[in-house]
Amino acid sequence: MMECRLCLGSAPAETSVSIFNDPHPELEQCIRTCCQIQVNRDDGLPDTVCLSCKTHLELLMSFRKACFRSNETSQLRLDDCLKIKTEEVLLEDIIWDDEPSLPTIHQNNSEICSKPFPNESKLVLHTKEKPFQCDICMKSFTHKSTLWSHNKLHTGVKPHKCDTCLKSFIHKYDLMLHLRSHTGEKPYKCEICFKSFTRKSCLWSHNKSHTGIRPHKCDTCLKSFIHKYELVLHLRSHTGEKPYKCEICLKSFTQKSNLESHKKSHSVLKPHKCDVCLQTFIKKNALWYHLRFHTPEKSYKCEICLKSFTRKYELSLHLRSHTGVKPFKCEICLKSFTQKSSLMAHKKLHIGI
Repeated sequence: MMECRLCLGSAPAETSVSIFNDPHPELEQCIRTCCQIQVNRDDGLPDTVCLSCKTHLELLMSFRKACFRSNETSQLRLDDCLKIKTEEVLLEDIIWDDEPSLPTIHQNNSEICSKPFPNESKLVLHTKEKPFQCDICMKSFTHKSTLWSHNKLHTGVKPHKCDTCLKSFIHKYDLMLHLRSHTGEKPYKCEICFKSFTRKSCLWSHNKSHTGIRPHKCDTCLKSFIHKYELVLHLRSHTGEKPYKCEICLKSFTQKSNLESHKKSHSVLKPHKCDVCLQTFIKKNALWYHLRFHTPEKSYKCEICLKSFTRKYELSLHLRSHTGVKPFKCEICLKSFTQKSSLMAHKKLHIGI
């Protein structure tokens, strides 16, 4: 048994973590920074910590980093929002150099021009005024150049084509973003958790998850959300609304992405092939799940009971049996579950399915 330097509790040697030999060298620094305790090698005091203390240290250090960045992040939320809009307008300015002129949609309307105005002032980004309105759908814009770009939606012309998959786009900017799906490029990285994104707007939206602020609250169950669209999707769990319907089998879904994923089940194409047994799959994640049966190696080991797992998420689920954490709660009877699938099966009991 080993004694923990921080709580003086006893733990088996296999579940204790060395302060100085830990594969994460910041553990020693965490103790000095968060606990204000000087730890030195060969000082005669315990040189290990238990898993519980290590977890608390990591949470404290993560919280400390988030606090240092919170003021900067709050300022960047506003600045980046303006920069994103400016960046999109500037990209359109670049497109004007090589794009064909847009045909006039209404021949009798002099307000819709076939030539853009690249020198248009961008000071209106700081106001709420939207003086330029589309005569077709009545949508308003702050810039005449943005209106000109929007009018392309009504022409149906998509001049920018991907050479890889031949998919076409209205704007060159959309093609540039699409190409990252083939190259895997994600240039915008979160400084807190190091997660990467293809768009700066996605990074800005992601940064909200580190602030802990959830401004969008459900009036029915009082559950809060970071983004408004998450609240909109959540409200459908109360109303039962499923606006996206499959035209083939008439099955309905709450999200458009779920419908698009479902449509693949009606296709005979199975583009994802196993290199071992040549079995094909509709979805890539189904192939990943299948591959584990060909790889007996279990590289993810529980540090508490030493049980091994093939996939990382299986280890994460297993750890809840030790911690007792049940993050998925029924909004009707408040019963909690360790897995989301168990919660979804439980909910059917309330609706009589």
